[in-house]
Amino acid sequence: MEEELNFSQVPFNYSLCLNRQCPKASTCLRQLAEQSLPGDVEQLMIVNPKRIAAAESNCPYYRSSERVRYAKGFIGILDNLTHSQMRIVVSRLIGHFSRRTYYRIRKGERPLSPLEQKEILNILKNCGVTVSKDFDSYFEEYDW
Repeated sequence: MEEELNFSQVPFNYSLCLNRQCPKASTCLRQLAEQSLPGDVEQLMIVNPKRIAAAESNCPYYRSSERVRYAKGFIGILDNLTHSQMRIVVSRLIGHFSRRTYYRIRKGERPLSPLEQKEILNILKNCGVTVSKDFDSYFEEYDW
């Protein structure tokens, strides 16, 4: 059962697509957002139809409507590390993300994309960490 997209979920100024003839229209977030557009919206951003026509079947603007699994926080992972492991892991994570971003993602203030989750798990693996690698929580959302 496919969930209908609610236009209030669409990020501000998200580019919509008007090409309903596209073979991928039924699974493209840009097209589904356009179809859910309420009548009271006065202005919107669209992908240039001339650019879409030039792209044909391999559209660079295509965004899958499949939800992805985001993670929030990894304090639980850090709690299971030894002090020496934690020093190395934290140093590498700060080097990878920046200090401010590290603290935000550690506490779950900023969600982690599937790619970022893999990057963190790779850093843990490269540091010799073998403990549980479950993030603090997960949720599913569109990858706008």
